Parts: sequence; structure tokens; C-alpha cells
Amino acid sequence: MQAAAARRTLSSLASKIHPQLPLTPRESQQLLNLLTTSFRSHLDREYPSGPSEAPPASTSTQLVKVEKSRRLPSSYDSASEHIDSILSNPLFARKPSRRVSDLAAASALNDPFAWFLDQAAIGTADIPKAALCLDLLPRSQNTTKGRRGSLSNSDRRPASMIAEWLRTSGRETSKEFLISQLSTKGAPRRNLVNRLVPLLLFEGNHAPLWRWYAYEPEEGDMLNQAQLSPFKCQLLKEMINAARTRDEAFAIFQHAFQLAEAGKRNAYVKSLQVAGARLVDMIVSDPQVPCTPEFYEQFALSTRGWLFAWKPVVQAMLCLCNPTEPDPQPALKIIKNADSFLASTHSKPSRQRFLVRMCLGAAQQLIKEEKLADAQIAMQFTKEHFEDLVLIKYHSSVPHQMNRGVPEKKKIQEEQRNIALLDGFLAT
Repeated sequence: MQAAAARRTLSSLASKIHPQLPLTPRESQQLLNLLTTSFRSHLDREYPSGPSEAPPASTSTQLVKVEKSRRLPSSYDSASEHIDSILSNPLFARKPSRRVSDLAAASALNDPFAWFLDQAAIGTADIPKAALCLDLLPRSQNTTKGRRGSLSNSDRRPASMIAEWLRTSGRETSKEFLISQLSTKGAPRRNLVNRLVPLLLFEGNHAPLWRWYAYEPEEGDMLNQAQLSPFKCQLLKEMINAARTRDEAFAIFQHAFQLAEAGKRNAYVKSLQVAGARLVDMIVSDPQVPCTPEFYEQFALSTRGWLFAWKPVVQAMLCLCNPTEPDPQPALKIIKNADSFLASTHSKPSRQRFLVRMCLGAAQQLIKEEKLADAQIAMQFTKEHFEDLVLIKYHSSVPHQMNRGVPEKKKIQEEQRNIALLDGFLAT
């Protein structure tokens, strides 16, 4: 009896020293309010806000703005923002399902976004699961109304939520996220950033993309600039590919170019070359896509900072594709002095095709301007140096049975006929 009484006494004393955590929602809310009030009071004591005296009535509007800018921020607002950022984290913003499991395939298929939030809430989310969520998301149906933890269509921003999870969990600076893994065939796998870029642009959330692009490893980090270069190249190129308009693509590239000019040029020049080449290809393949002339001019001027030996050819092509005033003269100048450019195209078929396209585009524009002599120079240059690209050829890879009925004399006649048609076009 004495032992039982002693245990009850100790239990009562322990409950007073270490009371149980509140179990009801009302008690939980009271505890949260108490912690919030205590935290704000501590901030008010440590960082008191400055006086905010109202300016006299005679003060001008400009002085009012200056006075407001000098006031210290309220500790109440700082505390509120800090607490909101904590509570909006997936670890706290969502109550996980008690039956959540890695084997719950049905949950992932029915609502992959809710499944991933459950994984984040219990601390088992990782980068492969985030990639799986984004892969399954287009195939999944809308979240069932009334389901526990379901989100309305206006609140479902999966890419932004996953980007925030990457930030708060520290994984956005991890090797797993920044280094592209190779597949069994040796090609880079389509990693998480490829999936996130178009969705983040669609959601209008550019901040995570630029935070990743501007990330600089500190001394002692396991990663260096050389290892990060492929990630930045891939990220900026995907942003250009996912741009919804030509103007948006120009704006994205211009922002990256400004970052490079702000003292970090060497770290970003490779990514500018990759993304810039992609943007040039888009312009050349479809120059009729509408865009703002000022944005186009800014991009054309930026080539001075990220192109080197091939810069004059690209600039001449951009002059040809100008949306308001196509100019063939830079291309014609290159054609008349093309020895240095021809040497750099022998081992690069892509450059050969680009140069041929520039020459044909210049000839076409010169004909529109009724400068037929200059157009003939451009066509003659193309025929002399890139005959295999502009004339029809019979290749030895064609089966012998298909070539049996085509005598050699007919092949020569066909080739001569093509050249005569080309010459006739020039004569007109």
C-alpha cells in the first residue's frame, strides 16, 4: 500500500513538472498562440521597433515616402512571416495519412501530388519520388472533392511546392539534384529539373529557377564550378525551350546575360552559348514567330559577349531574320570574304548547313530587293562550296536492284539538269 501511494505521489509530481502535451485541437491552438506571443515578445525586447512619428501636414509626398522608407520593420511582422514560412512547409502544412506507405501505389496513381505531400510530411520524400510525382501528374485525374487533405485547383501548384521542399530540405544544393546521372547507354537521364522547368514557368514562379542558376558553391563544398556547368547549361536551355512566347525566351536569356555581366561571366559563358545557340535555331527555323523588335535587338547585341569565332556568321543570320528590317548585306560581306569561315566548317556538318542556310536566305532577300547580281554571287558561292548539300546526289547506299535501271548517263543528265535549273533561276 505504501509503495502504491509513493508511486501515485511521484506520478502526480511528475505530471506537474512535465505535463502531457495537449491532445485536443483547442489545446494545440492555445499552445501555438502562447508560443507565438512569447516569440513576438522576445523579438520586441531584443529588437524594438523605431519610432514612427507622422510627418507634418506641410511635408510633400516625396518626403513622406522617404520617411516611411527609414522606419524600421515591425518585429510583429517579422515574427508573423517567420512563423508562416515554417507552417507552410509540407512537413507542417499537411497531416500525413496514417496508412501512407511506399507500397501504396494506388494512392500515387490516383493523386500523385497528395501522395508526395504525404511523403514529405512523414519525412520520406526524396528526389526520385518528386520526379515520379511529376511524371504521374499529367495522367492522374482531378483530386476528388471532399477527400482529406485535397487541394482546390487554384491551390494546386505542384512544381512550386516541390521547389519549396527542395529548398527547405536542403536538397537543391545536393549532388543528387545538381549532377546529371548517366543512363546505362551513356546518355544523361531526364532528371528532376527537366520536369520542373516547364511547370514552374507555367505557374509563373521564376524565383526557384534563378536561385538554382545563380547558385555558387562555397569553399569546402563537395561541388565546384566545373561540375555545376552542365547543370546550368541544361537549366537555361530548358527554360528557353519551355518559354511560352518568343518574347519570354528573349527575357529569360537577357536576365541570364545580365547575371553573367555582373562579375560572373566565366561561370556562365558556357550556358549562354548553349542556350543562345538554341534560341538562334528557333529564330532561324521559324522567323515568322511574332516578337518585340526591342527584345530581338537586345538578343542580337548580346552575341558579342558569348560568341567568338562564329560570331559574324550568327550575327549576319540574325540580321537576315530581323522581324522588321531584314538586312542581307552582312551575309553578303561574309560570302565575299569567306575563306576563314570555310576552314572552320569542314569538320562540322552543322556549321556547313547553317552557312548554306545563310547564303540561301541572303540570295532570297537580295532577289526581293531586286539586287540580282548580288543574289547570283550568293547562289554561285553555295553551288561551288556546298554542292553536296544543294544538289541531288545518287548515293552508293542505294540497293543495286534499285539502281540497275538507272544508267550512268542518265545520272549525269539529271545532275546537269539540276545545275541548269539553278542557273536559270539565277538568270531571272
